[in-house]
Amino acid sequence: MELLVVVLIIGILAGAALPQYQRAVHKARLTNALQVAFNIRKAQEVYYLANGNYIGDLYSLDIDYSKSGCIIASPATSIMNCKNTIFDNIVGPVGNPIGHRVSFDYSPDKIVKIDVYFEHSSKPNQIECTGKTDEGIALCKSLNL
Repeated sequence: MELLVVVLIIGILAGAALPQYQRAVHKARLTNALQVAFNIRKAQEVYYLANGNYIGDLYSLDIDYSKSGCIIASPATSIMNCKNTIFDNIVGPVGNPIGHRVSFDYSPDKIVKIDVYFEHSSKPNQIECTGKTDEGIALCKSLNL
């Protein structure tokens, strides 16, 4: 009987701890994804200072993606896969600042959408976090962006 009570208590504790653990894992992975987006933004700003415009081609930016586990599909593309999080380097035409940002949907289940805007954009240096589920909304709030 005592063993049954102990097993029951362990089960209750594990059930309560698992959601907290999952939230912590999501937050850590989302923070890593944000760091990749910040690195892209920084490289874009360096490119902008040198050339007077942003570039849609992630391959041409001065970033070592190999350390972050990121894969660029091919040269001259704006799409990059980093551990199942897809980043889109969105650059509008010169003189049209609306599109200048890095955008990604955080996996798994794309519960959060993040936009990291460049300095010369319609929302200079802003970061927008949009939760697509209750869990995503809670993640956005926990990031304090």
